[in-house]
Amino acid sequence: MSRESVEKLVDRWMNDEKFRAELRSDPQGTVKKAGASLSPEELQALSRIDWSLPDEQLKTRANFGM
Repeated sequence: MSRESVEKLVDRWMNDEKFRAELRSDPQGTVKKAGASLSPEELQALSRIDWSLPDEQLKTRANFGM
């Protein structure tokens, strides 16, 4: 997946409450439904995220390179 695609997903996550809720319940399915194609490494990274963390903590982590 291109950096641009990842940035679009992060932006959507940060600004779309429904998308955030869907990611919490089914991260891989939600990303796939959004039309994103993740590499095996990206899927692995997605599965390592602790989705039980509060949004503010997750947003801080999502801003790592933006």
